[in-house]
Amino acid sequence: MKHRVLAGLAVAGVLSLGIAACGSSSSSGSGNNSSSVKMGKTLVIESTPLSPMTDTFNPFSLTSTGYLTNAVSLYNEPLFIFNTLNSAQAPIPMLATKSAWSNSGKTLTLTIRSGVKWNDGKPFSASDVAFTFNLLKSNPKLYTSGAPIVTSASAPSATSAVLNFAKPEYANLFLIGQVYIVPQHVWSSVGDPATYTDASPVGTGPFMMDKFSPQGYTLKPNPHYWQKSKVHIPEIDFPAYNTNANLVPPVAAGQIDFAGNYVANIQSNYLAKSSENHTWLGSAPYFSANNVVGLFLNTTKAPLNDPAVRQAISYGIDRSQLNVQGETGYEPPVNSTSGLLLPNHQSYLDPSLANNLPATGDKAKVSSILEADGWKMSGGKWTKNGQHITFSISDPIPYSDYYTDSQLISHQLTALGMNVTPNGIGNPTTWAGDVANGTFDATIHWSNQGPNPYFIYDNWMDSSQTAPVGKPAAGDYGRFNNAQAQAALAQFAASGSPAEQKAAITKLEQIMTTEVPVVPLLNGGAWAEVSTRNYTGWPSASNPYMNPVPNIPYIEDTILHLTPKS
Repeated sequence: MKHRVLAGLAVAGVLSLGIAACGSSSSSGSGNNSSSVKMGKTLVIESTPLSPMTDTFNPFSLTSTGYLTNAVSLYNEPLFIFNTLNSAQAPIPMLATKSAWSNSGKTLTLTIRSGVKWNDGKPFSASDVAFTFNLLKSNPKLYTSGAPIVTSASAPSATSAVLNFAKPEYANLFLIGQVYIVPQHVWSSVGDPATYTDASPVGTGPFMMDKFSPQGYTLKPNPHYWQKSKVHIPEIDFPAYNTNANLVPPVAAGQIDFAGNYVANIQSNYLAKSSENHTWLGSAPYFSANNVVGLFLNTTKAPLNDPAVRQAISYGIDRSQLNVQGETGYEPPVNSTSGLLLPNHQSYLDPSLANNLPATGDKAKVSSILEADGWKMSGGKWTKNGQHITFSISDPIPYSDYYTDSQLISHQLTALGMNVTPNGIGNPTTWAGDVANGTFDATIHWSNQGPNPYFIYDNWMDSSQTAPVGKPAAGDYGRFNNAQAQAALAQFAASGSPAEQKAAITKLEQIMTTEVPVVPLLNGGAWAEVSTRNYTGWPSASNPYMNPVPNIPYIEDTILHLTPKS
């Protein structure tokens, strides 16, 4: 579940694209698909400004082009796809058709789809599924968005895979189901899976690599795809953009069919440009929320290793200013120290934590917290043992709303007696590596998505997902380590009882309040802009079959619903 952002620049006329894409948005043809299937035009997708691109499509690498551009599930499919905006909706069966728990939640048996082939024509089977999970077990550096690691995986038959875990994992089918499956006949001979570029990925997805250049790449239909009749797109173009000035005009002009960006003044700068431009707005003026934007704090670094300092930082932030100036009013401030995504997860909220986080901050609360922790104001700065509260907030300059937010927070906290500076990073790839490796002080980042708060908290607090500074982590990027949090996360995952799970979430809400491993900021918008110029069938408020964002793995289900505009 990832968030991508776009600068809030007013669109003044139609500018040139600036960076040429690999394919033209006006091309058409049948590609490698069945001639009986009606094909449309090239589909242009953009979910992050990234340029130049590198020829890397490893599905388990946070810094690969395939991951950063949200294309992975188009070539390496998962077992299931979940609609995170509708927790009651059954998972969509992809490479697995059924799942069943046994052994008190420690064993998961998957029924694997038959008749599937890899894009090189070789047969896919449950052995590939077992191989993938054993590969992840043997290579902890591989990124899996926090899916639990197996103790063993086997394939008793071509259509049955059995995954064993060290502890009950009832709650984690969502994460397990979204592991991208790779072919044993390719990956078994890979030297180091963590550094494998996978320039021409072999997958079961509807598309496969066509052409690549640093200025963009294109995907073409997989001739062996098991749902070939659902593929109506002859080519998908992922162009590279390095500045928002080049990106905003083509999004507004409909030259990009599917985008996932923050656009300032969405009505005038996008919707009013064409009747074919659409987005999914929630309660006006906010976008539908699907994540919690937070300030991730590196808890291995002083003074951010002090919970009182982390509490003071949280109370010192004017979230209303972030929403208004950084997000053009589209992302409401978080109003509870619990960090819950509200009102989505309202039923889990501990009443004692309701509305206890002022939108504009609380200077007096900051002072009382720090003074009780032994800090004193000296020379206009909070001082303790000769040290000041000093740190930087690192975010990519191309993620303009986040970079703006980092500047606003730095100004707010510095005015309260801290030394906080924004650290703009030019390339999102560099930033993604820094976040995974823990080589940052603080960073504004989206949360995981999921049908309940567990998946957000697990990503923020599960120390089993983290790694020593300098090595990539699958989650818990701030390196937070708390025994009570681990116990509560395990309690939730081990139980199928709603009451037991709610009790676990309540404990995690209290830990968020007292320990503040992540400072919750805003309810993150489900950024999605679509053009119906060439294709119809997009998810919408009236037909919410899937989370509308162009992110993995949701993007695959959306693409398979599109048909050419008649």
